[in-house]
Amino acid sequence: MMSAAADFDYYERTIRTMYQNYYWKRIVISGIALAIIMGYSGIFQDNLVLNFLLMVVLIGILIFLFLEKQKFSEVYQAFLRENQPQIQIHKIQEEEYSYNVMDDKKIRINKKGVRNLPSNNKQYTLMVGFSKAFFTREPLQIIYYDILDLTYEEKFRLRRNGYTKMPRFLRRFTLRNLQASVGNGLRFVLGNIFLLFILYRLLRYLWSFLRIFF
Repeated sequence: MMSAAADFDYYERTIRTMYQNYYWKRIVISGIALAIIMGYSGIFQDNLVLNFLLMVVLIGILIFLFLEKQKFSEVYQAFLRENQPQIQIHKIQEEEYSYNVMDDKKIRINKKGVRNLPSNNKQYTLMVGFSKAFFTREPLQIIYYDILDLTYEEKFRLRRNGYTKMPRFLRRFTLRNLQASVGNGLRFVLGNIFLLFILYRLLRYLWSFLRIFF
């Protein structure tokens, strides 16, 4: 019986760094947004009530992100418990921009930043990455899989084997991808109206700053 404890002990520092960088990036972005709104309010004295509410929300987001960043040990141990006493082997399907876990979890792992770490048992690989969903309660994903059992999404397999002459950078603009993007975009807009509203306000405030200097 194979144990995951050795792998989790060996890779803890690596995965901790990935986890903290994930949250630091979002903390910095939220902090910049907060600074822009504070600066606009101080200089232009406009929309003060609305800006105050936005600042309260952003401060709440910053606190939430900071607290989540501190939960690495708890999250890490939860993944370890899932793989004890015997590790859970998952089927992985590769797409153009994500790895899909082909079981009841229905997880899509973003290819960007993913790490494939050799397991102590040479047969398996430990995939570490973050969910492709825009917002998820637990973004970190730690998955055991057999790299020899990796499968490919059909259209991605054809492109990978050279059955398309379209350059990679243009593949996002195929009819299929555009249709999927429209659907994903609509779901994103409906599910994140408040976030888009904050983004809209930030762009307006940045434009106001630019008009001062130009």
